[in-house]
Amino acid sequence: MSPARPAHEQPGAVPSSVPHDAFGGIILDTTGLDPDTITWEKPKPFPALLRLHHTHGLRGTARYVLWKDVHGPATYPMFADDLPRTIRGTVIDHGVAAALEHGALVAATWVPITRRGQYGIALKGFHEQEPAAPETPPASPADEAAARYIDREHAVRLILATLGHDGEDDVPPGLADLIHHIREDQP
Repeated sequence: MSPARPAHEQPGAVPSSVPHDAFGGIILDTTGLDPDTITWEKPKPFPALLRLHHTHGLRGTARYVLWKDVHGPATYPMFADDLPRTIRGTVIDHGVAAALEHGALVAATWVPITRRGQYGIALKGFHEQEPAAPETPPASPADEAAARYIDREHAVRLILATLGHDGEDDVPPGLADLIHHIREDQP
């Protein structure tokens, strides 16, 4: 915990495992619960349309809100500190938090987190919700050599233009040596 920020403002950490109830929702606090009713799973981001279900937790020390899956009975607690970021990072329509993709509302992506020994969810960052860019294959040696040649020829043209030479015919010997060294194919 950072000494500059109080405990309620600390960012959540990704837990090693997350407690789920019988409906697949995340359990806020496992103390006092029968261990047989808890299913522990590895945390993973999940897409879901969630409706703001219960906000009584904003009073007192608990400070959490409860989201409910639109298509099922699962509920997910969220720490009150994450609510403003969720409001800014989603489109909220009739209490349902969703992401906007190509002009259509789609399920936002949520990540399980833990804070102060309790479990909840947070909105996955806006830039993290975009699909990853496809990986470009590495350039072939021939492509790399061609790119180096083009870059070197560009440098030669810039030098000649800067020094006021129209071509390489009337350059002094020192400049001719410099151009020769630029054009050599050395890595």
